[in-house]
Amino acid sequence: MKRTLILAAACAAALAASASDSTAVAHRLELSVRGAYVLPTNKIVKGGNRYDATTRSAFGGALEYSFSFSPKSRYGRYYPYAYQGVGVGFTAFNSSKVTGNPVNIYVLQGSRIATLSPRLTLDYEWNFGVSAGWHKIGEANPFDYTDIDGFGSHVNAYIDLGLKLNYAVSNRLSITAGVNISHFSNGNTDYPNPGVNVLWGKVGVLWTLGDAPTLPRPDWSDFEQHVSYDITAYGAWRKNLYDSSYGYDFLEPDVRLIPGHFGVGGLNVNPMWHFNPIFSVGGSLDFQYDEGANLSPYKVPSTSAENPKFYRQPFSHRVMAGVSARIELQMPIFAVNIGIGHSVYAPGGRDLRGWYQMFTLKTFITKNLYLSTGYRLERFRNPGNLMLGAGWRFNAR
Repeated sequence: MKRTLILAAACAAALAASASDSTAVAHRLELSVRGAYVLPTNKIVKGGNRYDATTRSAFGGALEYSFSFSPKSRYGRYYPYAYQGVGVGFTAFNSSKVTGNPVNIYVLQGSRIATLSPRLTLDYEWNFGVSAGWHKIGEANPFDYTDIDGFGSHVNAYIDLGLKLNYAVSNRLSITAGVNISHFSNGNTDYPNPGVNVLWGKVGVLWTLGDAPTLPRPDWSDFEQHVSYDITAYGAWRKNLYDSSYGYDFLEPDVRLIPGHFGVGGLNVNPMWHFNPIFSVGGSLDFQYDEGANLSPYKVPSTSAENPKFYRQPFSHRVMAGVSARIELQMPIFAVNIGIGHSVYAPGGRDLRGWYQMFTLKTFITKNLYLSTGYRLERFRNPGNLMLGAGWRFNAR
């Protein structure tokens, strides 16, 4: 997860540069506490571990700094209630001997959804970052859940999305309350990677330092619809599995973990039609190379299933090309891009064929240059790989 930490630091640097700009007008500090129900979505949290410990609940807290832009700036006119910043929080699970008690460091962004009264608003907020301090699995067999004593990584990715009510006690002080759902995962960089999902309820206190936005609604009068072209290159590493029964039709499938890690790289060419400053749609040509794909037919017969060796598979068995439909939500500094695609060229075997899904966060360092942090899922349910890289937007406006 070192590259994820580097990207998180770069995101924070971009935010710091924006916050220091004279057009940043309102600075905010929010302190919150939260309690949670851990969703029973995998065997480890349901008690499938060495301690027979069920992970049912969690307690947490966070301190966040954020800022908004002046209505005199374009960001302020297009997104008058948007805020962005950084946060640090902690999560204490009831079964800490299995999970650990991780600390979360993240970037965040939110905005107003609706004004419910002169003092009460409904807002949304997302967090994206890293979560460190998880209990990493020992020498247990990762396929034997009665022997597992932790997770695959000390450091996991952290994603959170929430809705909250914001009640203004005064011009400077607000009380917040809401619900969030968090996801923790290592992006298939280590095994096991069950993913932990947590449903939170939280309350907080928000202090606003500086002038709050004064525009009653967004001003898009000078926006022109247009097409942009994003080219993104990425890389990562991942764990892979293979079927030791391959070639023996009389045997049941026997999926096993391949020792070590494998490199992944890719390229996306993504034109997008921008209907307004927030929403755009488009498509993408997607290319990916996976060093560990389709290895089952190439196991060296003389090696054991527990410690297999493999011949190098042909290059065509490591590559795929696909086409995906994309939607993108643009806000100041950040854009969230979601895609669903299908392979059109994957001659090497099943590993790279079929449907795939992508979730990507773009952090704009300049008008054209952005960092890209994303995750790829296979066939709507199977873990894929991280996508850590950078891109360039042509015809940016």
